[in-house]
Amino acid sequence: MNQNVTIRSARLKDQHVMAYVCGKAFFNEDLFGRVMHPHRDKYPDDVNLFWLRHLREKWWDWNNEILVATVSDDGGMEKVVGVAIWKREGSGSKKLSWASPYRILPYLARLYNAVHTFFYPNRAANPAVENILTDSFPYFSHHFTTPASRQEQYFLDVLGILPAYQGRGIGARLVRRGLEAADREGVCAAVMSSDGNDGFYKRAGFDEVVGWATEGEGNPLAKEKTTGGAILFRWARVDGQPEKTGVQNSE
Repeated sequence: MNQNVTIRSARLKDQHVMAYVCGKAFFNEDLFGRVMHPHRDKYPDDVNLFWLRHLREKWWDWNNEILVATVSDDGGMEKVVGVAIWKREGSGSKKLSWASPYRILPYLARLYNAVHTFFYPNRAANPAVENILTDSFPYFSHHFTTPASRQEQYFLDVLGILPAYQGRGIGARLVRRGLEAADREGVCAAVMSSDGNDGFYKRAGFDEVVGWATEGEGNPLAKEKTTGGAILFRWARVDGQPEKTGVQNSE
């Protein structure tokens, strides 16, 4: 059966299937699998609750571009098989007026998630490490802010492809959308890679590893012996050539 791949903006009605895609894509990834969801084998569907809540909060941030990859069979039936969230960071991000009613939507999403969690707890999760990424960020945040030119960037927050559709170039196409936007604006692009995928990101267009999300004494990610976490940058393009900002750290 022939299947054509389309990259499009996500729609609100896609959220649940997007959560399913991410749940499958990251089920055995070290951080989102072993560390954050140690009971996932007993409660496999509960992993999707984490991603659904993550998507809800990201949805109402106007600096995020949320994309899906879909396949269609000969009959035109569409299936979501990939998800990407790109966020524009820095002074070039979209600004809302102080009076805009849209300012309150991210807070309402978090409130809704809190209520939803009360009634539908994520039994696959370890509550003790629920905020491990937030708690670890101070240990490696300097890679995103120093030098100052790195602060203007497109950050790939999520890239997930259904396992059955991996290796077909779908992830690379979702990556390319953000890199093209960064190149048009002459700014950097950045991503934190899961274990073993830094090579994929280099092939997709990122230039080099500048550091690791697990570095730093006392880093909660290091305490959990989390694998992966390579921080990769694609340098801003000037006349089509990379303008390197900062010194490469040893990998």
